[in-house]
Amino acid sequence: MAEVEVETKDGKAVETCFSETERSPLLRGSLISTSLYDYSLPATCRPPVRRRCTRRLCLLLAILVLLCAVVAVALGVSLWIKSRTTTKSLPQAIKIGNLMEHLKELQVIATLHNNSRSVEKGYNASAEMVMTKLANVGYNVTTQPFNVFMYEDLAPNNAIFYASIADISFQWKFLQGSQYALLRYSRSTPSGQVINTTLQPVSGGCSMADFSGFLNGSVALLDYDESLNCTLFNMASNAKAANACAVVWGRGPSQAGIAPPTSRVYRMTANSMDIVDIPMLGTTYEMRATLLSLWKIATENNVTLDVQLKTYTSVTSVYTYNVLATTNSGNDSAMIVVGSHLDSVPAGPGINDNGSGVSANLEMALQVASRTVRNKVRFAFWSAEELGLLGSYHYVLNLTPEEKNNTALNLNFDMIASPNFVRGVYNGSGAPAAISTQCRNIQSLFEKNFRDNNLPYEIWPFSGRSDYGSFIASNVNIPAGSIATGADSVKTIDERTNYGGFANTILDPCYHAACDNVQNINESVFIEMATAAAYVLEQLMMKEDLAGFLMSSL
Repeated sequence: MAEVEVETKDGKAVETCFSETERSPLLRGSLISTSLYDYSLPATCRPPVRRRCTRRLCLLLAILVLLCAVVAVALGVSLWIKSRTTTKSLPQAIKIGNLMEHLKELQVIATLHNNSRSVEKGYNASAEMVMTKLANVGYNVTTQPFNVFMYEDLAPNNAIFYASIADISFQWKFLQGSQYALLRYSRSTPSGQVINTTLQPVSGGCSMADFSGFLNGSVALLDYDESLNCTLFNMASNAKAANACAVVWGRGPSQAGIAPPTSRVYRMTANSMDIVDIPMLGTTYEMRATLLSLWKIATENNVTLDVQLKTYTSVTSVYTYNVLATTNSGNDSAMIVVGSHLDSVPAGPGINDNGSGVSANLEMALQVASRTVRNKVRFAFWSAEELGLLGSYHYVLNLTPEEKNNTALNLNFDMIASPNFVRGVYNGSGAPAAISTQCRNIQSLFEKNFRDNNLPYEIWPFSGRSDYGSFIASNVNIPAGSIATGADSVKTIDERTNYGGFANTILDPCYHAACDNVQNINESVFIEMATAAAYVLEQLMMKEDLAGFLMSSL
């Protein structure tokens, strides 16, 4: 480095410069340190050189700024893409902590409503909780209102059948519960008092012609036969139109030893739920056989088989609603309806039945909200399932022809955290022939998930005991798939070997009971079933040709 001495009128000052030969190409002619400027300095230290250096520095700074800008833009684009794209798969996004948090909130609601989330108690608060969470992540949440009838048996009831033949009297007083029961939505006898009339058997009952010659004001004895081509509602309506004062259904020979039926007798339409204003009873096969024998003896002796009957019930109309939330993205003509019933029975909080299904459904909806899907997904939370699948049935009955055609399938999740569980996959082969192939293809996805994760499972028949039944009904024919961990079935010894737990014990000992609370949840199987649900939903909602997949050969 060279040193230059400079004379000034204030004295001497030393200025240090780079020699031309010592400067690098980038710094050649640039000033490193100085105390005074004087144009008498050598050219290598004069300000013009400094100006030439400033231009170069500016260029360098401009290049650096440009590079920073490019990096910032790239980073911004990366962050934007990341904000719009979820890297985790849907099953990976499902966490047991979130699932249990939903259940704990449902438990609090039940506690505040006399330990229940039934339609008359904590259902509305449960629906508000679900709607709030869905709205918070951007869904346009809608409700679908309808009215249902609530039924209560205000026993004691009486059913006495008797006849007098010559000097001999025969009398049978049937025992409620073991020998007869009221069918749900049965009406009271007038003022809840005893009526005296006669019993008359009717063959069939599906047609008014079956009631030809029926004695006005008698009790109609009908067959409780599921093979008949009509509903209990149709039979009861015909009996009432024939001026029967009550109906008694008796089980057939194939149902010997089974308790008396307690079926719901009603009809759902798009706009209403209809019931028959008449007392309705069900008897065991043994009691029906006894009644037919007594009637035959009485008829052969030209006397009537008389009846003393008393029923005392309460039937009231209640307003309720389904909760629906639909993705913005996705093919409108390939709608996937993911459903779980949100109500419990009056007797308990319903945390496994069906808080578990609701929690999985809700968590999937929250995770899907930020994703782009190929096929539109509607998350549905049904009311009044415990009253007979009323919410889901109301939904399918109100689909327009176009909406029905655009509904590709239903996934149903009901009771997926039973404490003494078995993993069940519903058998698509049991669906109506028109949709059996589609149902089996949905079933195959659940099976693949369990096989891939080395989890044993059973194939269960479609029993119609949950809301998938509304979709696969022969008058609807929308394909469905479902998994569950069991309700009141008894675990076999083989199932204990495969799943652990307790043999000869029902799969959910707190089924429809007050103890169905958060302590009733098996968290291990809960997360397994919830991630299985998420896996199948993700596979289906991202299919490029969903219809083609559903109709493909296995």
